[in-house]
Amino acid sequence: MKLIAIRHTTVNVPAGLCYGQTDVDTANSYDTEKNEIVSKLKNESFQAVYSSPSLRCRKLAEDIANGTPVTYDSRLLELNFGSWEGKTWDEITPTTEANNWFKDWINQPCPNGESYRQLLQRVKEFTTFLKQAHTNETLLVVTHSGVIRALSCLLTGLDPNKSFEIKVDFGSITQLYL
Repeated sequence: MKLIAIRHTTVNVPAGLCYGQTDVDTANSYDTEKNEIVSKLKNESFQAVYSSPSLRCRKLAEDIANGTPVTYDSRLLELNFGSWEGKTWDEITPTTEANNWFKDWINQPCPNGESYRQLLQRVKEFTTFLKQAHTNETLLVVTHSGVIRALSCLLTGLDPNKSFEIKVDFGSITQLYL
């Protein structure tokens, strides 16, 4: 089964802001970025479309689904940064909590948030669902960079410690196989 994972387009937030699961809108460049994605997908057909329920993903999924119904799944949400959401990384970085998190971000949850291991677990539950619900189909998934990195770890065997070596730009398309 082919999985086409697309990261949402550029968001309308100041640089350096931690926004994870905060529901933010897309930037003014949305239409241009969306059209580039549609152009890259012109030779693809997909039998199902899944999306994070975040506005920045829903908007893109609905615009590129080409009539295919979109299923929203909370397992496709970005990492929950908890108390850090809405703060700048400059505010977060000097804290004791951040120091602890940076030492073991895979297992250490953000304050009132989740760890990367927890993100991996919910993405694994999503892939298990896909394997049960679909066979030999091409699926489109519109989601976030953290989820795409988690999918890459789960579906290619990549060590989670190396997952941030994967570049996942706004509007990027990643092909994976279940």
